[in-house]
Amino acid sequence: MGNYKIRVKVEFIECDDPEQNSPMKQNDGSFEMSIDEADAISIDNCETAVLRTSHEAIRAALSEHLSQASKKKALEKAKAQIVVINERPYDVDGEAGRFHFATHRVVQDAKSIFDTSKEVFPTLQGREYYRTVGFKELAYIYGDTNESFRKTAALINRIRHQQQGGTPFRTLQESTEREGQQILDYVKDQSNRILEQNGFSEDGQYQGNSLEYCQGEPVLLPSADIIKAANQCPDDFDKAQLLKNAVGYEDPTTTTNIAIDDVNVKRQNSSRPGEDSEEQKKKYAHNTIAHIENGEEKYTLNGEDTKSVLLFIMAFCFNNNLIGTRLQFFTDGHTLLNKAILKALSWYSNIGIILDWYHLRKKCKEKLSMAMRGSVIRNEVLEKLMPMLWHGLTEKAIDFLNETETDLIKNQTRMAELISYLERNKPYIPCYEIRKQLGLKNSSAIGEKMNDLVVAERQKHNGMSWSKAGSVSLATITALKRNKENDKWFETKFLDFKLAA
Repeated sequence: MGNYKIRVKVEFIECDDPEQNSPMKQNDGSFEMSIDEADAISIDNCETAVLRTSHEAIRAALSEHLSQASKKKALEKAKAQIVVINERPYDVDGEAGRFHFATHRVVQDAKSIFDTSKEVFPTLQGREYYRTVGFKELAYIYGDTNESFRKTAALINRIRHQQQGGTPFRTLQESTEREGQQILDYVKDQSNRILEQNGFSEDGQYQGNSLEYCQGEPVLLPSADIIKAANQCPDDFDKAQLLKNAVGYEDPTTTTNIAIDDVNVKRQNSSRPGEDSEEQKKKYAHNTIAHIENGEEKYTLNGEDTKSVLLFIMAFCFNNNLIGTRLQFFTDGHTLLNKAILKALSWYSNIGIILDWYHLRKKCKEKLSMAMRGSVIRNEVLEKLMPMLWHGLTEKAIDFLNETETDLIKNQTRMAELISYLERNKPYIPCYEIRKQLGLKNSSAIGEKMNDLVVAERQKHNGMSWSKAGSVSLATITALKRNKENDKWFETKFLDFKLAA
């Protein structure tokens, strides 16, 4: 027995009637590969040979078809003019691989009057490649958001059987950053447009009637429901003391929960700065992540700073008819963040801020670890402190810390910092136990999960460092994926900007 040939032929067939199968014009790409008898009976080797050959045939067929389509469009415009082939081919990075095709221009009196590379196909700048929807889905959604650019480039080039002449990982990184920036720019423009339509200035200041959204009391649960919940709490503390906590209890049926937090990743240095330079001090690339939840529907927003994300949140609430619900924020207790929320939404009365229980416990544990003499003493203090805070008895907790014996404390500064933290956040520390009895949220756990999924899971591993633009762009694409808006964006460059299940 001799060698075997594997031949793959791909055809683009043009029909007068798309419903008919009779071909009228045919452009095809055909490739073949020879394999010996031993390979011909190997399932794996046959599969590899067919895939390699088919990908070559597909790329060739695409190139031939698009070249002929370009020529046809040019001839339709030409009439008596001259049609010439452009010197530079049109470059494509697709799910089928990288390929090129010829474009054409119509010339009259030595002047180009029609160019398919600009008027039929999207215009490319410099050495840019046109990236197909399939490529973006494969590279950005299934690749970049999970693995490094280097690994993603190696994977997609392997899948396309184009290890030679495929997509370099640096090019993939640059294109990912551009795509993320385009999404972010769209969200900024969309938010500005929505806010302007609703009476806001460019910097997010409400210009309308100050009473429109500020009249009336915040919508909260009836006091009878709160008293009933307090009576169901364990008898560790006086129920009357629990009810004195001034932080309100929102009605979950008319509430939009918003978890907002900052995430920092190690930032690249653009140069080798001196020890005392300003550049040396800038160690992190910053993202602000917000998770919006109303009923069973949700949406994730990402931006480069707190102010811009708060504008996104406001615009999103208008676009989803959430203005009128209570906007219940969950934060980590950072003073600047809480102040920014209250300032940005000073025009809206039905708003609340809750210090997330996870962050409160974490802060107490961290500060006490630095303040107390050993883990045993720290744990003893925590064991007494946390139940007070869980029941919203912030003043009692502060008094307890102030009365801690000094010989148990190794660092008075850290203890003072914890006390100051509790004093600043007293307006945002509720009775978490009553909230639990009422079935209300006590934690922005979903927000923390989004932080992990959107930023930390991909960007905080193996000593990675990021440019600010790179970190925000990749996080923006990851948020696009979480919101299930990637198909619409890649195909239309538009976003629904709507809550989704």
